[in-house]
Amino acid sequence: MEKKYISIDIGGTAIKYGILTEEGTILERYEMATEAYKGGPSILEKAVGIVEDFLRAKEDLSEELLGICISTAGMVDTEKGEIFYSAPLIPNYIGTQFKAVMETRFHVPCEVENDVNCAGLAEHMSGASKGSKSALMLTIGTGIGGSMVIGGEVYHGCFGSACEVGYMHMEGSDFQTLGAASILTRKVAE
Repeated sequence: MEKKYISIDIGGTAIKYGILTEEGTILERYEMATEAYKGGPSILEKAVGIVEDFLRAKEDLSEELLGICISTAGMVDTEKGEIFYSAPLIPNYIGTQFKAVMETRFHVPCEVENDVNCAGLAEHMSGASKGSKSALMLTIGTGIGGSMVIGGEVYHGCFGSACEVGYMHMEGSDFQTLGAASILTRKVAE
């Protein structure tokens, strides 16, 4: 029996999800709109629906499922598996309790981490920074994010918000409001 994970990546624009093996091989991959404007409760409902749909469609998955992995926009308390800060892009996202809801509902472990931290760790494990002692990643998309991987571990800092560069205050706003991909595209078009 092959052990599997349901993996869900929640970005500001799209939710990408699928089934992965224990070794990280992607067996199935899908995508849907996040509809971030609908807020945290709607996104949590979509994540629960993804797991329910997989379990309903694949009878043997419940026996093979080792856990649920969620990478998400916003600042994540990785111990509690919930959002402790988020930009206004996703209303009512602060306090969204992915880990508690998923583990209670599906009786498997659920881990939750910031999406850019996951990207930084993935680069360290098998990408451009593989084999490095430390690496810094910057992502520019719906928002702007940063990640530091030191000694193979994501560096979270004292309060779990290390390298959250998108929230830096700049010119009466913040970095991601001024420099996200959609803003840069609009400025170039002007």
